[in-house]
Amino acid sequence: MQYHVAKNGEKSGPFEQEEVYRRLTTGELTGADLGWHEGMGEWEPLSRLLPPPVPAGGSAVFGQASMPVAAPMASAPSSGLAIASMVCGILGFFTIGLTSLPAIIMGHIARSQIKKSGGKLGGGGVALAGVITGYLGFCFIFLAILAALAVPAFNQVARQSDQMKAMNNARQIVIAMKQYAAEHEGKNPATLDVLFDEKILMDRKVLEFPPQMNVPGQGWEYLGAGHTDTDPGNLVIMTSKKPDRTGKIIVARNDGSVSVEREGAVH
Repeated sequence: MQYHVAKNGEKSGPFEQEEVYRRLTTGELTGADLGWHEGMGEWEPLSRLLPPPVPAGGSAVFGQASMPVAAPMASAPSSGLAIASMVCGILGFFTIGLTSLPAIIMGHIARSQIKKSGGKLGGGGVALAGVITGYLGFCFIFLAILAALAVPAFNQVARQSDQMKAMNNARQIVIAMKQYAAEHEGKNPATLDVLFDEKILMDRKVLEFPPQMNVPGQGWEYLGAGHTDTDPGNLVIMTSKKPDRTGKIIVARNDGSVSVEREGAVH
């Protein structure tokens, strides 16, 4: 079969199939040039019109650029320091931050080595994760230390505040006792309830204790019955029944003073 060809708008031929192949091989024609033979309606590219030749040496197909096949790239091995950094960073949350510092150090070293390796080492993201978890571990230590310092301090403030409230209640009771004694020939009331019965005290909340001192069985131990306001000033007339969590009780004396003392030191 003979073929007519058209290159850059110029038609030539007819040529035998072998001649067309030859011109394709020498570069006189390309697969994009058009070809036609009898019986065809339209001109078609030679790469579609002619079957590709299969030379003995197995050369490349005409009309199609020979593309080199890229060998798959082997992934760069991950840095051992990067992996160790991330492991130490994670362990820092379970070891109260003991491994956080090694995580930070190894992470920074690994990132530096990876940058200098020119792609021979991988694991930059792992190293960064190790650095971040390491710093977070340090934050955990800092917060834990703050909590360890703050909780006892808060408890101390709360305990002192509650002691002050209890002492103020005791002072109100002692003042009411002095008022009662002034109206009853210097005698103290037989019980604290008498102060409420005679409307000297109106609010029974003075008998209650704030949370830090409100242990089971807590209340006021009244010791003033049978005494007068002229008895010795250091006479203990009332105490809290139970010591607080530090072993101290509220002590009220006949001279009107109120103090916080060790339970065993009261006499």
